[in-house]
Amino acid sequence: LDVMDEFEASLLWSEAVYECVMEEKDKPALFFDMMKDRGIKGWDKVFSILNTLYAKRPVSELLLRSTENEKNPPIPPLSKGGEGGFSEEKRILKLYSQCLEQYKNKKLERHLLDFDDLEIMTYEALASHPEWQNILYSFDEHTDHILVDEFQDTNSIQWQIIDKLTEEWRSGLGSKRSRGKTPTIFLVGDDKQSIYLFRGANAGVFEEAKSRLSEWLGNEYHFEEAKENFRSLPAIINFANALFEKLMPPALHETWQTRYAHFEATRKGEGRVELALAEAGDNTKKSRTKEASALAKRIKSLAGIYEISDGDKKRPCAFGDMAVLLRKRTHLTLFESALRKEHIPFIVVKGIGFYDEPEVALLRELLSLIIDPHDDYSLFCVLRSPLFEIDYETLLNLIAGLPTRRENNQPLINKLQAELEFSGIFRMLHSWIEKSRSTPLAIILEEALTETEGWKHYREKQRQANIKKFIKLIESYESAGFSVLEIREKLIKARDGDEPKANINTEGMNAVKIMTIHAAKGLQFPMVFLPSLDEPDTPRSSSIVIDEEGSSISIAYEEDSAKRKNIAGFARRKEKELEGGKRLFYVAVTRARDFLCMLGVLNKEKSPAGRLAYLTENFDVLKNRKINSKTDFFEILTEAEIEKLYSASLPSRADLHAPRFTAQEHVFTEPLTFTTDVKWRDVTEDLDIRITHGEEWVILGRIFHRLFEELSKGILTPEGLNERTLSLLKNEFLSDEDIQKLSGIVLTDFQSLKVNGHLNNIILPRGNSFAELPFILQKGSAVFSGRIDRIIIE
Repeated sequence: LDVMDEFEASLLWSEAVYECVMEEKDKPALFFDMMKDRGIKGWDKVFSILNTLYAKRPVSELLLRSTENEKNPPIPPLSKGGEGGFSEEKRILKLYSQCLEQYKNKKLERHLLDFDDLEIMTYEALASHPEWQNILYSFDEHTDHILVDEFQDTNSIQWQIIDKLTEEWRSGLGSKRSRGKTPTIFLVGDDKQSIYLFRGANAGVFEEAKSRLSEWLGNEYHFEEAKENFRSLPAIINFANALFEKLMPPALHETWQTRYAHFEATRKGEGRVELALAEAGDNTKKSRTKEASALAKRIKSLAGIYEISDGDKKRPCAFGDMAVLLRKRTHLTLFESALRKEHIPFIVVKGIGFYDEPEVALLRELLSLIIDPHDDYSLFCVLRSPLFEIDYETLLNLIAGLPTRRENNQPLINKLQAELEFSGIFRMLHSWIEKSRSTPLAIILEEALTETEGWKHYREKQRQANIKKFIKLIESYESAGFSVLEIREKLIKARDGDEPKANINTEGMNAVKIMTIHAAKGLQFPMVFLPSLDEPDTPRSSSIVIDEEGSSISIAYEEDSAKRKNIAGFARRKEKELEGGKRLFYVAVTRARDFLCMLGVLNKEKSPAGRLAYLTENFDVLKNRKINSKTDFFEILTEAEIEKLYSASLPSRADLHAPRFTAQEHVFTEPLTFTTDVKWRDVTEDLDIRITHGEEWVILGRIFHRLFEELSKGILTPEGLNERTLSLLKNEFLSDEDIQKLSGIVLTDFQSLKVNGHLNNIILPRGNSFAELPFILQKGSAVFSGRIDRIIIE
């Protein structure tokens, strides 16, 4: 069995839904009735409902099973508008069940699973499989201890799996107990950091586990709660205690509500907490622009002046000590622009919105055009892009066509071909389209950037990394056997997804880090900035909700948003999301070690909203609707005060420009390290090469590897070697001098390979040979993985 990725699974699910519709074409039934009831957008609404339920798997499947239990019905027995005795919720579940059955059959035919199946089938194997007793017995024989980390992110079915695995342990039975061995279950987590409700995490499981383990294990149950904080200085801890003890009171009774536990600071020193307030502008964009400017100026006023702890010593802070944590990335570009304006180096770490970045959007539209030359929208975007920079007026005249021309309804690319002014652009586009019949798309994209010198427009490291990531994604899709239409469909579906931007190695970079709060979970920074506190809490709006309460699962459906507030399931969902917002705020605040600066926009004509409201309601931020200068736990800065600090710091600031950065490889950071019995090593890692010989050798290695691969696979011929080498080097964003130097090395080495016969005998295509063959080899306690460049069987 193979496990599908999210894209493959979504395509198969859509196919199953369409087939369910088509089964009713001759005899309309439930599907057509539900579409008819919803009017002109009936299909869109029904498909959206089904997709919502599909996205809630595996909980939605547990819900289907619970409908068979009459003692605990998850939905109202009847409601108006139902046909054949069905409430609307029952009709929805019946239709979803039909589509899900079709989806399961399609997976069985293809011997495929999706990721949700792994959880569902594990639970079924332990709960209802004919051999469930033998499975549990085997597990018991081979397992003495269970450790579950990040337990606050557990969903309901994961908790049920843990429950089944430990049944005998808790009952005092089992072979281990009889031999005098006591098995243990060790759960580690912080319910205040349960911030993944949208991914299915059930915060109520944490409290339920405490209660049930205490009941099951009696005196053998131990609960330890951390009382000390070793990360943050007292000012930050005192602020967190004062705020979250009020937002998360211990007297709450719902299992999904968070109970705050007081912390004691262990680090010596003071620390600092600030609230910076900007005055509201005429609209949201202007307000956020003012706030972003205040943020950039406050960062610049602190850099090189404010002292932070570094081990046992203190030192002036640098840009690399600072992190800006965003709850949403809606206004990310405004913050980026403000930092650029102040010449502050920054990097977006693990940022989502990869497909919204201008350089990625350009490559996506260029690819769509190459795949479908009659895609006028993609062609319009490409012509407007930095590759060609054709202005709007010229393009609109081209689209409208000349008054004397009879046919103005022809595709845009035909109109482009007819205009002498754009003949060069047309030839270039036409050559890429023609090449796509025999040349991989990834190579065409690289060539397009080289021919148009498009890489010159994307000098920032993040933009360069994004371009490389996109090209590698296309390369991987082609290697996986996707057709060009499937690749295009994948990119269309991905536009609304949360694909992260390319990860850049930030080690040694003196740059401000920008990331979402979710991405920052588990990390810490000397100085943290939290902007946009006044963003209102806007719970997700949907016509259907699945709610978990204890061991029961319920469903509610209502198209009218005004009526939803009177339905228990919708009301509880809203409360849970607001509670999750408090926990997200807690996670953000506790990332700071030495310094915390919160920012927001204050509209004097409106009551504060969002997290800013938490501060104004619990501290003396405002007095007679005027801003106070200080509270017991943090200082308050206005725009004017930030401007003073900024102006005063300019003459004395040290040179804080970021050092030249060349590393391009991905970095993964974990707050904890551990040693495993088996160590994995990637033989393609180039860290040792970089340390010994520098970045040039790494670049040369990549170029040689790519050229060898393309020559071996017949994609490239020796005659095109010079042109292809220059193209690859230009896409490494090197200077003209470095390009000439490195291309000379490459071509000289290839001449040597040609003279000694290795080019013809080994590198060029030949029978019974392979290129880029993946392998895994275990030798002792080490497992080596990578790719073999070339294998020739003689």
